[in-house]
Amino acid sequence: MSNDTNNNPNLLYTEKGPSLKSQFNDFFKQFPHHSLEYTKSIFPIRNWIGRYNLTWLYGDLIAGFTVGAVVIPQAMGFANIVGIPVEYGLYSSFVGMTLYCLFATSKDMTIGPTAVMSIILAQTIPRVKADYGDTDFPYLSTDITTTICFFSGIISLAIGLFRLGWLFNFIPGPVIAGYISASVITISIGQLPNLFGITGVETRLNPPYRILIDFCAGLPRTKSDVAIGLISLAFLYAVKYGCAYGEKRSTKYKKVFFFCGILRVVKKVPRGLNHVKVPNFEPQLVNAVFKSIHIIVLISLLEHISIAKSFGRINDYKVQPSQEIIAIGITNVIGSFLGAITATGSFSRSALKSRAGVRTPLSGVSSATLVILALYVLTPAFFYIPQAALSAVIIQAVMVLLSRPSYIRTLYYVECNLGLGCLRYCYRSLHNGIFASWGFSFIVLLARMARPRVDTLGRLALATFNRKSDKSDDSIPKYAFVPLEDPSFTTVETPPEGIVIFRFTESLTFPNSNYIDDSIVEYIELHTRRLYKRAVKKDDQPWNETDGLVDAAENEKLLPLRAVIYDFSAISYVDTSGFQALIDVRKAVNKHAAREVEYHFVNILDERVQNALIRADFGRQIPIITESINEKTENNIEEGIEFPKTNKRFFHLTIEEAIVEAQS
Repeated sequence: MSNDTNNNPNLLYTEKGPSLKSQFNDFFKQFPHHSLEYTKSIFPIRNWIGRYNLTWLYGDLIAGFTVGAVVIPQAMGFANIVGIPVEYGLYSSFVGMTLYCLFATSKDMTIGPTAVMSIILAQTIPRVKADYGDTDFPYLSTDITTTICFFSGIISLAIGLFRLGWLFNFIPGPVIAGYISASVITISIGQLPNLFGITGVETRLNPPYRILIDFCAGLPRTKSDVAIGLISLAFLYAVKYGCAYGEKRSTKYKKVFFFCGILRVVKKVPRGLNHVKVPNFEPQLVNAVFKSIHIIVLISLLEHISIAKSFGRINDYKVQPSQEIIAIGITNVIGSFLGAITATGSFSRSALKSRAGVRTPLSGVSSATLVILALYVLTPAFFYIPQAALSAVIIQAVMVLLSRPSYIRTLYYVECNLGLGCLRYCYRSLHNGIFASWGFSFIVLLARMARPRVDTLGRLALATFNRKSDKSDDSIPKYAFVPLEDPSFTTVETPPEGIVIFRFTESLTFPNSNYIDDSIVEYIELHTRRLYKRAVKKDDQPWNETDGLVDAAENEKLLPLRAVIYDFSAISYVDTSGFQALIDVRKAVNKHAAREVEYHFVNILDERVQNALIRADFGRQIPIITESINEKTENNIEEGIEFPKTNKRFFHLTIEEAIVEAQS
């Protein structure tokens, strides 16, 4: 700490931090070490693979094969939603489950095609064809999906490598929940025509409400497929709930019921990896893809991170969002060369893996082994499933993602973003809906930032106790400082005469600086006496000057202002506009009080904010410098005990200390 009184004798002190040059020198000295640590951090597998054991292997094999048995029909069904051959869904599952273990920070996650991503891709393909420009589109839908997969992977990889995963914290949970729930409704409605065998209903281009109208109009054309579809759907739910009931009733056969509950019927799959090739980078196609790729990147990363964090909370481990994004990026980049579609985390399969007792991310390799066996060896074992039965599998698989009524009730009382999101998504499209809901949430966030609560504090007397006698000791009163307007406190005392205390609930930044300025000045003008330095003729008064917010008679009843105390305990940052607002408040308040009012600050968390306030002349003594050190403080100094430096007249640790100083 150093004194700095050469330029301004009123400054008490300044804090001198490290120079910019020294910070740069330290950075470049540590750069090789940090680069090595950063490279190691990309592969979290190195932290646990050395401790791998047979117990972990057993759990991973069971969980991996369980998920592998489920992913095959789901992957085919999701590829069917996109409108491409079913084997492309299996390629995506194989690549995702093989590579994820190298970069994973979640043991439960399963990467592959998902219902939500499939519906987004199904809506994107027609847009890409329309944006391409030519009437005769020269490429297949699979060319579009692999190109999308590659570039979405590149973008995701860049986001992860630059550790920008924190950006997705700006997407609120209700928006994600609304988006996923709307996706479930959209997918289920889109499968109804196939479930009933109704042809001639466009399910990929039309919005859900249009599909539902066309489906109802086509009910007279229902075919015998409806019997297969409804029976399949009823069978799947009967097995699911029957096994869940048996699992609860019989602990002895709990595992048997669990594994029976995940059995599914599988459609025949073409043998092998038949579509290994470089993605199509034709410029016109790439340009058309980039017009729609932002929503795919956003959805894939949002879905994965939200699911990973959810299982991290459930199973008590920490998920690193940026590292998970790297895993998604590498999976999609490599998968695009094998014909895969864009992959992300699957909630239903991840929940299944968690329940099956997975121990490490390496379980994905056993799931991938089962998928590759299905592609190369086991294809004769799969028989053909009617389209209606496959639709039943899809509907049953996605319904688990629907938000529960209890969660919706909670949001009803707290937030309305979920309902607005669902309505917007279902009315038009997922593409536009998520931006509409996020935009609404962002506006709400800005409104809360721009209109924070500025509390005027009063004192609430607290009883103190003598440790030796355990009796109340009122000789030294203690206070809690609470909002004066809070109706839950009925015995709040106003601060001492001439002192006003303000507490901010948000950082002081440009969106809210004017509002806070106006709120403070308005309160002071309403509750303290307006004084005049000298008599001014009416003709000489400025055109915009008024007589204040209270009349002359009421003004005489008010007490003059002596000091303003700001509680900065909730403020972590003050920008230039915030400092200017405090200066403007000082100017207006000093004019109102016709004197130099003292300004005291409590609980400043950032030393830079304190120094900036001092340089803005808030550290000026009025009229002389006084310091108060009590007997206890002197004893601490003599005993060599470190304690916070509170002997700064306008900067304090407690409001009580600020009040005492303001009264001195």
